[in-house]
Amino acid sequence: MKLVNKFTLWYLCIALTCTIVGTAITYYSIKTKIDNAAFDRLKTINQIAAEQIKTGTLKDSTVQGRKVSVQLLATLPAKPFEVTELASVNPATQKPESILTISSYYTINNKSYRITCYGYVSKADQILSGLEISILWKWLLILFLIAISARLVSRLVLSPFHKTVKAIGQFNLKQKEKIQLPATNTKEFKELNSFVKAMTDKAVDDYISLKEFTENASHELQTPVAVIRNKLELLGESNLTGEQAALISDIQNSLEKLSRINSSLVLLTRLENHEYATKEPLHFCKLINSSLASYKELVEMKSLSLSKNVAKQVYVQLHPMLGDLLLNNLISNAIRHNVPNGTIDVQLTHGLLLIKNNGIEPSVPTEELFQRFKKSDQCSKSIGIGLAIVKQICDIHQFAITYSYSKGFHSVEIQFKPVDAPAPSTIMASIQQQDQLTV
Repeated sequence: MKLVNKFTLWYLCIALTCTIVGTAITYYSIKTKIDNAAFDRLKTINQIAAEQIKTGTLKDSTVQGRKVSVQLLATLPAKPFEVTELASVNPATQKPESILTISSYYTINNKSYRITCYGYVSKADQILSGLEISILWKWLLILFLIAISARLVSRLVLSPFHKTVKAIGQFNLKQKEKIQLPATNTKEFKELNSFVKAMTDKAVDDYISLKEFTENASHELQTPVAVIRNKLELLGESNLTGEQAALISDIQNSLEKLSRINSSLVLLTRLENHEYATKEPLHFCKLINSSLASYKELVEMKSLSLSKNVAKQVYVQLHPMLGDLLLNNLISNAIRHNVPNGTIDVQLTHGLLLIKNNGIEPSVPTEELFQRFKKSDQCSKSIGIGLAIVKQICDIHQFAITYSYSKGFHSVEIQFKPVDAPAPSTIMASIQQQDQLTV
């Protein structure tokens, strides 16, 4: 729910509570004032009648146009007057009203009198019916004003907030530019902008420092690795015993492994920094056929059986280098972790890539194999980063990847969203660009 809608509901709840309480207060106030006014009027008539009885001027038992009942009493009650209210019908208006009767007691010329006068007053439901109409119009006005004001608040008052959210959404570390936030005179938005700017500025500085460190470390590491490799080659050409040659071979293997780890970590860092963005669709089916063809000799050398079912005209939004890296890692794993005379099955449809191969059951849960340097025991030569790179590529492009093992088969399944084939003009432009790069 939007913030402005929450404010609107809050205001409506407050208005509803105030209306209910205000209606009750208004009703009792109006009812009390009407009753008090009628009571004072009738009491005054009784008082005038008593004065006229005292002076002997009371005629026809009528005072100011109202009938007055005069009755002699033997003794006066303790109360000076009595008030009664009964439901009735006003003969003049033929509407249901209440009869308010006031009986006053006086001692006049040593005689006790009860003087009674009555009048019609509005009933409680008549007052409420009048209030209901006013409440209805009041609520219609409140709803209209709140709906209009809520939209104005969302458009005007919350405008800096919406601009800040948009700026955060467009912020990109790769551009190495600090975020620009809109100016505002609202205290809370100023604090938000200050916090966001400080956080993003630090992120940019940390990204630049980390990127420089990674590039420098990778570059500086290549030089001693190359020197050690050359020295080992020179040492291998000298007269060595069998034990010494084996040690040099182990050192060379470790050195090559170190070089692959360095290259893989640099690649993972670049993937995390989204440095391989592309706007051109990749002909995925063609790339799969090409990758399988390049591994044909290795498959035959290990006496493996390869079957494939690759759909045509399958395009994905993927950088060509990343697509090649993705397939090479998966296919090489299917070959490396296979068994003698095993099988490899590759299937591609419009939205799904499935690679299955025979193999020994992993010693760790399959979901953990996507972690860096996490590998099963059956392949000690692997550095344990290949599947981490595959997982990173899938995550960046929002591909869903799953790895499972069942009944002697390793299965890697990648679900992706296919895209339309590029226009012919785009393909020609891409070919011309590649030709220029080649020249």
